[in-house]
Amino acid sequence: MMKNRYWPSPVPIGRHFTSWSASSARLFLAILLMLHLPSPANAQDAEVELSPADILAAAPVEHWLPIPLHELMIFTLPDDAKGNPRQAVIQLLPAKYSGGHVRNVRKLAASGWWDGTKIYRVAKNFVTQFGGNPDIKKMPENLETVPESEYYNAALGARRDVDMAALKAAVDYSNQYQGSKIQPLMQMIYENGGATEVGFGGGWPIGSDTDGKAFPITCRGSLSPAHYDPPDTGSGTEMSVITGEAARNLDTTFGMVGRVIDGLEHLTNLPLGTAPGGFYDDKSQYIEIESIRLASSLPLADQPAYEYLASYSPSLLQYIEAHGGYGNICTVSVPFRKVSE
Repeated sequence: MMKNRYWPSPVPIGRHFTSWSASSARLFLAILLMLHLPSPANAQDAEVELSPADILAAAPVEHWLPIPLHELMIFTLPDDAKGNPRQAVIQLLPAKYSGGHVRNVRKLAASGWWDGTKIYRVAKNFVTQFGGNPDIKKMPENLETVPESEYYNAALGARRDVDMAALKAAVDYSNQYQGSKIQPLMQMIYENGGATEVGFGGGWPIGSDTDGKAFPITCRGSLSPAHYDPPDTGSGTEMSVITGEAARNLDTTFGMVGRVIDGLEHLTNLPLGTAPGGFYDDKSQYIEIESIRLASSLPLADQPAYEYLASYSPSLLQYIEAHGGYGNICTVSVPFRKVSE
């Protein structure tokens, strides 16, 4: 099997932005109506050091937003040696923020194409790679040839700008009138992953290049299409889950179609490949995939429900700060939670 280009490289330091618009103002006003921020009388209580779990528990319920079922995909491995189930939940980029790679992934999952394919590469703190077509399976019809330009999406940048402007305004208001001490995003993190502007939008970490083109940032847990030399960008049949922190050079060279929001441990706690690049030396070491399915195709009783903490919630910044408040935009992921049945 040909081995893919999947090696990190040094990247330059970037900066952050602030912006404001009429749509941002409207969103901010809506947030102010929802926020349950501390009053001056309770300012002393607000300064008590809270754990990340405490902060999430206290976040306004209106700031927990549902992830649409059609954006979820279920990755199932056979039970482990002790009979414990192994399943990961993947959130795909929404259609308006993505291109042909995500459409291909949906077609592959809908057809059950990955069922019985293999994990054949587990590189420590880098990637778990699977799929491809070593068994010469029949491909779904109408898979798209995806240009590199689809690594970018202007709607991502627009969403980030609105959410980050609303977040800044809400934090400024809280600090000034409620006596809080919430730190701005870029006082807590530095960005060293090659993006000139960073922020959160719709729950996703989003960067821009020097031309202002926006792209989803490849953090730990991201799902990325494998491919060979450009202009080949891969069909989506061969995929990697990013399991380490040093993969930010994949942002606009391999693209990103989604991320694991639950069960990542099942894709990281696997035997490491001993061949160069973390590939398995022998086919007998391959790990068979039981199924990869769109959550919407599952029986109603098996369909999961998840929420994420809104990008414009000051609780997000408090949550990041509670983890130590430094690193890059990938250091602390946006919080998710499974909705109780």
